[in-house]
Amino acid sequence: MTKLIPIFIDGKRWIQLGQLPLNQAKRFRNWLPKSRVKNLRMGEMVLNDCVDFACYNYWFRNYQISSTDSPNSDF
Repeated sequence: MTKLIPIFIDGKRWIQLGQLPLNQAKRFRNWLPKSRVKNLRMGEMVLNDCVDFACYNYWFRNYQISSTDSPNSDF
């Protein structure tokens, strides 16, 4: 399970969906409202498919981790 480190643009933390592993990106996109995906300008570059890190972090902690829990835990 890979968690992205945010990039800082104009004092705000963002992630790019294209940097997620394919299976994680698919699950996150299915959960995420399309209005949350932004194109951002960083200097001369335009970064596509950016999402606020707080939104990604919430999903990662509440949905991603629970979807990868193994049913065969040794308790």
